[in-house]
Amino acid sequence: MQFYKIEMTINTKGGEAVDTPKDRVGRRLANRDLGNAISVICGRFSEKILDKGYFFISDASYGECVFGLVLRDYLNVDDFVESFVKKGKLEVENIEIRETTLHEFAQLLSCGERNSYVHDEYEILREFELEDLVHTGPRGMRLDFEERILRERNKDAVYLAAKNYFAKDTFVPELNRIYAGTPKKKAYGHPVDYMIESDDERTQEGITQLLIQALYDVGRIENRRYCELELCPEEHYSKKTVESLFKTCTGGTMVVSIYGTVNPDDDRADGSLYFLEELCKIIRRHCCDVLTIIQLPRECTALRMKIFETIGDCTFVEIKEELAIDKTAITYLKERARDRGVRTDKGLMARVEKGHGYLVPELNAIFDEWYSKKLKTTVYSQYRNIAEAKTEVKDSKPKGSAYEELESMIGLDSAKKMIHQALDSYKAQKLFREKGLSEDTFCNHMIFTGNPGTAKTSVARLFARILKDNDVISKGQIVEVGRADLVGKYVGWTAPTVKRKFKEALGGILFIDEAYSLVDDRDGLYGDEAINTIVQEMENHRDELIVIFAGYPDKMEGFLDKNPGLRSRIAHHIHFEDYNTDELCRIADHIASQKGLVIDEGAMERIKGIMEEACTQSDFGNGRYVRNVIEKARMAQSSRLVHMDFDSISQDDVKTIRAEDIQTPVKTEKPVNKIGFAV
Repeated sequence: MQFYKIEMTINTKGGEAVDTPKDRVGRRLANRDLGNAISVICGRFSEKILDKGYFFISDASYGECVFGLVLRDYLNVDDFVESFVKKGKLEVENIEIRETTLHEFAQLLSCGERNSYVHDEYEILREFELEDLVHTGPRGMRLDFEERILRERNKDAVYLAAKNYFAKDTFVPELNRIYAGTPKKKAYGHPVDYMIESDDERTQEGITQLLIQALYDVGRIENRRYCELELCPEEHYSKKTVESLFKTCTGGTMVVSIYGTVNPDDDRADGSLYFLEELCKIIRRHCCDVLTIIQLPRECTALRMKIFETIGDCTFVEIKEELAIDKTAITYLKERARDRGVRTDKGLMARVEKGHGYLVPELNAIFDEWYSKKLKTTVYSQYRNIAEAKTEVKDSKPKGSAYEELESMIGLDSAKKMIHQALDSYKAQKLFREKGLSEDTFCNHMIFTGNPGTAKTSVARLFARILKDNDVISKGQIVEVGRADLVGKYVGWTAPTVKRKFKEALGGILFIDEAYSLVDDRDGLYGDEAINTIVQEMENHRDELIVIFAGYPDKMEGFLDKNPGLRSRIAHHIHFEDYNTDELCRIADHIASQKGLVIDEGAMERIKGIMEEACTQSDFGNGRYVRNVIEKARMAQSSRLVHMDFDSISQDDVKTIRAEDIQTPVKTEKPVNKIGFAV
């Protein structure tokens, strides 16, 4: 489909105009009469091309007339306009015919209706299935797309420009094939479509324009106009609107840029693969009439294979960005410096590692970093001593009291390391964004395993506060749940209950304690429904919250085996080790100091003995056990002080826990159920 804007000056008889109100009214009437007369002629010519298009006058002013033309089939526009002028017996000059965009055509149509030259613009748009692309109607979803008009370049210019892109092994051979054929006066269809694989938008756009230019030169496409449509598999689009956009590109080119991620093995229910299949069906339906160019990231194997599996008989020529090594990389950097009007130096050249392959985005990042420093140190040397913003980011310390509280806690090396990595990952995204590091939300699901009292819940609470304090997550709340909070009492209650908890935790952390209790000895009951819903919600909201499962190590392994999709969705497994004797003693000292107490040397020796004995027992309680020891010591100290002479008690006595205050917690044996009569 082609859209044209046609301008011409139509000579009208008359004397010199005198600029009086009466004459101005007369000129307006004359313009209206001229426009109406031309509109009648346009109507007759439109009837002759009803099967191919629509022709109309949009505006007439002082003999300057503007026309619009839409074609859905081939028509020699120059011959058509010449016939219009000749058979309409018009005296014209300065005729300009140019291909234009759908949006400009729609403006011409709207102007024609305002001037009463077009009866109903919506009727015309509906006739050519353009209404959903121009207006957001009740049945259509808005589709954002770009339209471009090809900038003309000759064959030599095309080959010269092709040297600027690292795709010579696949791109230049295809240019040779295109120009090897005999130029055609009419496009007959498309033997192949194209897939451009690059991580650099400028490379994708540049190769696309050169391809279209070469194909236009030899008559493989008729239109200089082409459309660019960006699609994300995770978003939803109207198939009818996408189909309409493809129809507007009949005789021309449709450029589809697919970004985001698609994993063919992914079982999430967001419809991404469904839309990809529908897109391939649309491409197949229009493969003879519309040249399709698909733009993909360079390493996108899963998405690429999914397209090939679905596209059917359509053949794609792949043009893939290559790696620049040694001399090629250095030449590229020198050309960029030449474009900027600066001289290269050893510092720039030293950044190119020998034998290392570089992509265009990587070389651009190297150059931009060097050039930024060059501006501050050489071009504008007065800014040499100002610290770079990146250095400040790199040297910045984590913010917030929660981080300080975590650092003060005893042990927890694995948990601290994970939190440090999370903060470093967020910092790296800010530092290396222009070097191609993807900017992803840090929302990786986790498992915390460990015996009771190893601070799993405490760390999860601090983790939420730390991420919020450092702007890694948006809200930072932690929603703590167990089996009773997720499993409904009746059929149909569980899934909505789980979804409500996920919604409550968006922007923060959902902490599921003793997660295995959902399915312990309850196969086939509501717990299974809870797990299945959790898996689905984890995938659907993977960028919006962090799910942490917590519990005993052995039971967590059994829990993961209950649902095959659960283990693959958990990125981090942090094990909280039992505390050793030394760590338990340090925890005791820390707890006492928080209460304003001091443990003397004798008391600490007794605590050490108790902790050595406790460490030989399973599930002794770790930090909770220590807290109980200190609480009992505090009570014993209070009792001891009450029975002392009041006047003899010093402030030091009140603050100090002594050896006689330390008592070994009483062991509680689990009752043994016996069968039969008691003896």
